[in-house]
Amino acid sequence: MPELPEVERARKLIQETCRGYKIKSVDSVEDKIVYTGGDDHSAFAKEITGRTITGCERKGKTFWMTLAGKGRLPVMHFGMTGMIQLKGQEPTWYRRRPKENSNNWPPKFHKFVLKLEPQEGSVGDEPVELAFLDGRRLGRLRLLPSPVTSHPPVSALGFDPVLSHPSFEEFQELIAKKKGTVKGMIMDQAFSAGVGNWVADEVLYQARIHPSCPVNHLSSQNIKDLHYQLRAVPLKAVEVNADSRQFPEDWLFRWRWGKGKKQAKGKKKAEDAEGSDGEGGEDTKPPGKDFLALPNGKPATIVYVEVGGRTTAVVEELQKMPEGVEIKPKISKGGKGSQSKKRPKGDDSDNGSSGLSSEEEVTTPVKATTARQRGSASKKVKSEVKTEIEDGPLRKSQKVSKGTTPSSGRKANGNGNSKPVKKEPTSITKPRGSRGKATKIDLDGEDSSGLSDAPSENEL
Repeated sequence: MPELPEVERARKLIQETCRGYKIKSVDSVEDKIVYTGGDDHSAFAKEITGRTITGCERKGKTFWMTLAGKGRLPVMHFGMTGMIQLKGQEPTWYRRRPKENSNNWPPKFHKFVLKLEPQEGSVGDEPVELAFLDGRRLGRLRLLPSPVTSHPPVSALGFDPVLSHPSFEEFQELIAKKKGTVKGMIMDQAFSAGVGNWVADEVLYQARIHPSCPVNHLSSQNIKDLHYQLRAVPLKAVEVNADSRQFPEDWLFRWRWGKGKKQAKGKKKAEDAEGSDGEGGEDTKPPGKDFLALPNGKPATIVYVEVGGRTTAVVEELQKMPEGVEIKPKISKGGKGSQSKKRPKGDDSDNGSSGLSSEEEVTTPVKATTARQRGSASKKVKSEVKTEIEDGPLRKSQKVSKGTTPSSGRKANGNGNSKPVKKEPTSITKPRGSRGKATKIDLDGEDSSGLSDAPSENEL
């Protein structure tokens, strides 16, 4: 997800290339998920058309253009894969994707394209086109009155580590009553706006703090280091315009993307994985380096744990839990026909919720069935219990019908005696699977003893 440094790069791009330009027209695309706040794409486009861009501002991961004239301001959030792009230039990549073509216009997955014309005093004298694009539709576009910082969701954000970092004394007061894990706290947008997954991991690595450490177990030195690194890391990333190739070589960021490389098969795929982040992005490893080095020069051991619902990179030699503090193990059993029932995972949303927990997640496997299957199973249990009470226990293979004694399969006559009944083949219909067609299976007598109403794997 684009975090504070990447969003600041986008803000800076608009400020430096679009300031003073008039919005001649807006080509918008309907998207009821991305456009929010009660306005659709048409209303969004209509309210900003004809106005002049006077600048671009940001708080946390949210940024907005300031416009001259009456009306609200366009406020943007990238979500997971959102970005902006100037015509003829590369998009403001979260992390560069070499396979994407910057020459396609309008770009794929665009939500709007602004056609800008220069005015007297504008930063350029040639027409410009600016697009907002979002492939996964997790970004947000809305209109808010000025000042934007006085209205939600921006008004609910905490301090911005680059723009409004608190003093150490203020920081101590902010965390005094906090609970849960330290990573959960700093990723809470109501606490520190703009800190996402990779920034949080980097901050905690540089501060030598385990991400799962409970806030109330941080030492005085931990708090000092956390306060310092919480500003130092994003500030350094902003200084190099969020270009990860210029991040310091001793940053965890340069090495944290290798999870899953061992799954690459074949020589070519293995070589490709070795030189990338495993997700199709650029190589972040420093040239000529083979590993993240510990202070003694030996290779660091990077392990991956889950904290606050997010995959978290930890250097186990340097990020230790405080003495006497243990992490409860995460209990999880996978496989076909089962799933984990657990609390919703935390995220990077800017709704002010923290997603904090005082301990690691504990999950409980439950059988994965649909409501129809559970209802069918319930009826079967009730039927068997009733039959067992009235006639005694039955084998699964036996079928009770009118005039038949359940224990022998003999038909009763008027004198209370019985005579053998010819055994007829039993026909059952197999539930429809993923292939579509239903099939019949003929079973005789004892061959049906293993049947039950349990759902097949195809139904799960």
